[in-house]
This record gives sequence, C-alpha cells and structure tokens, in this order.
Amino acid sequence: MKTIIAVMGSPRHRGDSVHFVSLIEAEMKKEKDIDFRYVFLKDRNIEYCRGCLLCMRKGEDACPIDDDVAELRKELLTADGIIFASPVYVHQVTALMKNFFDRFAFFMHRPAFHGKPALLLTTTEISGAPETLDFLRFCADSWGFTVVESLWVLADGMKMECRYRRKMMRNAAIAGNKMCQAIENSSLPKPSTEALRFFRKLRTKVIIHRDKLPYDYQYWKEKGWLKQSYFYEVRIGPLQKLIVVAPVLIIILRMKLKLGSDLFRAVFLEPMRSHRL
Repeated sequence: MKTIIAVMGSPRHRGDSVHFVSLIEAEMKKEKDIDFRYVFLKDRNIEYCRGCLLCMRKGEDACPIDDDVAELRKELLTADGIIFASPVYVHQVTALMKNFFDRFAFFMHRPAFHGKPALLLTTTEISGAPETLDFLRFCADSWGFTVVESLWVLADGMKMECRYRRKMMRNAAIAGNKMCQAIENSSLPKPSTEALRFFRKLRTKVIIHRDKLPYDYQYWKEKGWLKQSYFYEVRIGPLQKLIVVAPVLIIILRMKLKLGSDLFRAVFLEPMRSHRL
C-alpha cells in the first residue's frame, strides 16, 4: 500500500485547504488503496529554528532541540508522495508552514526526495496565491520532489454551486489522478534549466562553506555530486550548459562588485581555487 502524507499549514482542522485536500484524497482512493495521512503542523511540537547550523555542520541528528521534528522526518522519508497545503496569510504561507520548512532546511542542502511526487495547494480569499505557490514550489524543488500539480483555490468559490466550483472539483480529480500515477512511477524527470542553475549555485555554496558546514560537504562528496552536473545523471547539451552557466557567472560578477576585490577573493576565489587543488 502506498502512503501519501498531507502536510497541513492551516491552524484550523476544518479550514478551506483541509476541505480541498480531502477532495483529492477521495479521488485518489477511488483509484487506489491509499494510506492517506494528515500531518497538522498545529498539533505537532515543532519549535523555532535557532540558527545554530548544527544540522549542516554535524548532521540533522545533532539538532539540540528535543521536539517532534526527528519523528516527522522519518514519516516524510518513508512516504511515497507528499501534499504541501497552506492557506494564504499576508501573501505567503502560514507561520506554521514557514517554521516547518525552516526546521527542515537541511533538506534544501541535502535533497532526499528525488523520484518522489509532490502536490502543492494554497487557498485564498482573493490574492496572494501566486507568491505562496512560488514559495512552496521552491521548497519542494529544493528537497528533490517532482511537482506533479500546483493548485490555488478561491475559497468562497467552493461554498456555492457554480461553474468555478465544478471546475475545481474536476481539478481535484485530475490532481488525484496525477498523484496516483506518479507514486507508481519512480523515473527521474529531465531537470529544467532553472533546476540545473540551482544545482550549480548550491554546489558552489557547499564548496565555499566546506569548512563552516562540513557535513554538507561530506554528504555531497559521498554522493558524487561535487563532480556531477546534476543530482543524477543527465545529458546536457552545449547550448543548455551555456544558458545554465551564464546567469551564475553574472551572480559572481555582481558579488565581486558588491563585496570588493579583497573580500571577494577571501570568501569566493580562494575557497574555490583550493578545492580544485
């Protein structure tokens, strides 16, 4: 039996986002025998990140906070797919959801979900959905998920019988179907140009900070990512490689102009040169 975990950022058990996720759950269960679990972040003991960086210096088990994060990490890693759902609060995810991603920041440095699908959902009264979905997309991509669907729902439109509600009911069915197909397909997708850029920027960061964040560096080294063009084997043509590299070079140039030659040399050039040696 496949397991789906819905990470709920709403502070309410019966809010709009919960209602729409339940529609997706129902559609999925029409097609497959699914173990569908809800993780209500409001019910979990998840303290604020202290910014000590121990999860990146010594590994996530070195976190000094004794709460529910370690157990939740196990749940996430064993799931076959994840739904990230949050209502819009001030044009962003809720504080509950933001704190969740803060505490699992090490997954952005050491992605562990390649080959697993994610579905993103946000609900709103009228505005802020694109910004909220952009943030959820960045986090899911960074963790290594394959995002199969991104949905935003106008909450009031689901509370009356109308064309919009019928459309969103169809979208819920489509989303459920996509998740059902994705959890049976573990093939790795061809990364986008933006994904390739992110990899290159993150690899540079890991190299530069290898003394400050040695656990990250060792993890990448063991995975072989320091010598690869992406997290897994892909074929990149010359033109795409140029498109990927050019923006990174521009960032480096801007960094040099902003920091000045001496600081740029100390924080970027010397660490990169010594790594090549």
